[in-house]
Amino acid sequence: MAGNGARFGSTRTTGIAASPIVIGRYRTPFELNGIFTTDDECIETEASILIDADAPQQSILTKDGRMDHFFPLEELSRISDAAVEVNRRDAHKAALAGGLLPFSIFPDALFGNGKANCPLQTIREKRFDTLVAILAAQIDALWCGRQGDCARAVACDVLTYASHLPWRMQQGMNVALLWLEYYSVKHTGTKLSNHRPSDVRRVLNQGETRRTSHSPPLICWDDDHLLHMAAAGLAMVGRLVIHSRTPARELIGLGWSEECQDASNLVSIPAPPQADLNERYDVVIIGSGAGGATMAARLTAEGKKVLIVDYGDYVSPDALIQKQRRPDGSVQLSPPRSDEVLYRLYKDAGAQISGGLGKVHSKLELIMPNRRKRIPVRQTINICQAKVFGGGPYVNNAIHLPIKREVYETKWAGRQPVGVDYDSLLAIMNTVNAELGVNTDVTDQQISDRSLRFAEGCRLIGEHPEPLPVSIRKDCSGCGSDNSVDSFGHHVGGVHPYAPDQPNSYLVQAMNNANPVRVSYRTEATNLRLGRNESGSPTVTGIDVVRKDERGACHRATVSANQYVVASGFGPTTKLLAQGLSRSGLRNRQIGKRFSANVGTAVYAMFDKPIWPAGSARPEPGVTQCYIVEGRSIEENGRVVEEPALENWFHFPGTVALALTGWFQHFACAMRKFNHLSMAGIVVPTKVRDCNYIDACGNVHLSLDCDEFDLLLRGMKRIARIYFAAATPDDPVTLYLPTKAMLMRNGCPATIRNLDDLDWAIREIRKRGPAFVNLLTTHGQGGTALGDVVDPESFLVKTDGGDVDNLTVADASLFPAGCEINPQLTLKALAKLSAEKVLDRLGLEPSAVPSPSDYPSNAFG
Repeated sequence: MAGNGARFGSTRTTGIAASPIVIGRYRTPFELNGIFTTDDECIETEASILIDADAPQQSILTKDGRMDHFFPLEELSRISDAAVEVNRRDAHKAALAGGLLPFSIFPDALFGNGKANCPLQTIREKRFDTLVAILAAQIDALWCGRQGDCARAVACDVLTYASHLPWRMQQGMNVALLWLEYYSVKHTGTKLSNHRPSDVRRVLNQGETRRTSHSPPLICWDDDHLLHMAAAGLAMVGRLVIHSRTPARELIGLGWSEECQDASNLVSIPAPPQADLNERYDVVIIGSGAGGATMAARLTAEGKKVLIVDYGDYVSPDALIQKQRRPDGSVQLSPPRSDEVLYRLYKDAGAQISGGLGKVHSKLELIMPNRRKRIPVRQTINICQAKVFGGGPYVNNAIHLPIKREVYETKWAGRQPVGVDYDSLLAIMNTVNAELGVNTDVTDQQISDRSLRFAEGCRLIGEHPEPLPVSIRKDCSGCGSDNSVDSFGHHVGGVHPYAPDQPNSYLVQAMNNANPVRVSYRTEATNLRLGRNESGSPTVTGIDVVRKDERGACHRATVSANQYVVASGFGPTTKLLAQGLSRSGLRNRQIGKRFSANVGTAVYAMFDKPIWPAGSARPEPGVTQCYIVEGRSIEENGRVVEEPALENWFHFPGTVALALTGWFQHFACAMRKFNHLSMAGIVVPTKVRDCNYIDACGNVHLSLDCDEFDLLLRGMKRIARIYFAAATPDDPVTLYLPTKAMLMRNGCPATIRNLDDLDWAIREIRKRGPAFVNLLTTHGQGGTALGDVVDPESFLVKTDGGDVDNLTVADASLFPAGCEINPQLTLKALAKLSAEKVLDRLGLEPSAVPSPSDYPSNAFG
């Protein structure tokens, strides 16, 4: 195809003889031909932990933090950064011998100066036109042959989003653009940026664009998942940003209830003053999420002087809302941009990945195409964690479900809080529900037409959708938070207006108690200072913190208190404890173990007719999760098997755009039918296994085993039955499954319109394994488990030198096993228990552990 005078479409090619990009040096902890290099970000990772080199596409979570399918680009950065010590002359010879593009054409990109280079600056200076070409092809597909948005403006927004990603992912984008540019040179004789949008789609084609005898080969996940990953990652970021912008939203008909569009309903809450870090406090709490806020509310209610330190920024509820000026001068609101939500509210801009590259024994495995294609893929799971003042309750959908008795009494057996049986724990959970106004009325009243379609399908086949108990005010307008921000003050979660006579979030209550909590946001705890008390027991003498001001300048301090509480989330908490103990000569070998998670994914149902607008008075999108369908046992092929729990979900276009598999036309056709869409999610709890853990750097290692993967597939089939039941002869439905690449059938993209189609698709997914599915979790649990790392009676951290006498843990890392349901309510109950222990150590008579008769038997009403 490539050659002098060759043509591709109407673009004349040059006479460049080219071949695939060569991949160079690793920077993350990696063993390569006896060379061990260590990432600057994690100097304490044990040499025995290897970062894998067989990256499939990644995933992003939503739903109480769930979003679907994310970042292949991290893994490309690891490929791009392989051992600097490589002999360039030998590599050059190997490249020539393999018929590859000579390194001399692009040496700095692959064997550059590592972090001394800025990948995004390189993209701006050298690869911006390539990025624009890919985005222009996506825009052209969405607008059916015209540029309905400015590709260069979109590219600038893409780089703005990318500036909030970790360096390694930025470098992954850089390498992916370079790789695809030279892939185009090899197969067409000219760079990708020289092609028209329609021809870009023919070059970067996974099967959705019709081919001719002169077309480049398909980019198939099965054949070369690394190349597929490069194209998929860039296409994914492009889809996110394009569908976060106003032109695409207007094109696909994004709507919002009239009440939500009314600017007079917005709430604005000024940032609280930053606390004095040089004062001494009764208690310092690291983390402002569910556990930390619950602790702060209880401690300040007793008049204690409490400081909350949180590494997230303060974001007012109205800060991210989009405002458009009407012709009459009034302002109309629209939902926050999904890309901005991710980089303002989530750790690593929503792209924190478990899993990654597998062992590569030789650089030639990456350089030589035939050997590279034999590198096996490995499953990845997106770990989505809030990074905002207010933590998880700020962004989640306020669901409060109690841990089940069977789980607490069997899987937590021997590690429950001392003296707290299930009935006692249930009593505490009930009082949490009462204090936060948890109810099911709002999920009954604020259901959208999309959610109703799911419920109707359930009932038609005998399933039982139950309204979810949520801490949302009953006068909620049903505007949906999309795991972002409640701009109208209805969620009793993170930050909202204080209502003296109504339920308030624990964070807001703590900020309005008689002795209000002091806060320090944009403040990261970097080190626990440990010493010995008068009796020789370990004690915390201070916590080193770094606070960034609004200009980004860092200010360092050591905060001191009588008692310290770590509640910063399973990853940061594990890292802080592991590194703090290690620096002090102490240890607990169980730190990071007993990690589990509720892993999820989504199935998208696209009906032939619009679901919204439907002429009804129902809100759009309503409460984003209204129903749960409990897990159950069924008979399948003569044996009893489990089906997982399901929930209906909703996402705005930007995050839906992340989840679908098409890069161009196939994807564009689906997005133009956004108002035909309903979706549901699957929740699969993982078991406690040695391979699931958090390392000393706070990095999460998580995977599904074969049984869990089968459970996930049965969940897909369960959702399919529901939506097929909801379809009618004049309004059939097409399902989109959460795969990392398009499923091809008879040379065309597969269409799933009935159970036979679904059975075929499930077989294809099963053959490829869990690495082929977009997986995500917001529900990580464990890492500093009760009984092993935290004393189940005192909630103090245990070490080989005795308990740390003033260090308490109060987040989901406490869980000794998964709670198999949304963990928010269980966590708040444990935080209430641990708060009483802290008060006891401060010299206040602790409250007795409540009995079931002390609280209402049902706080949902």
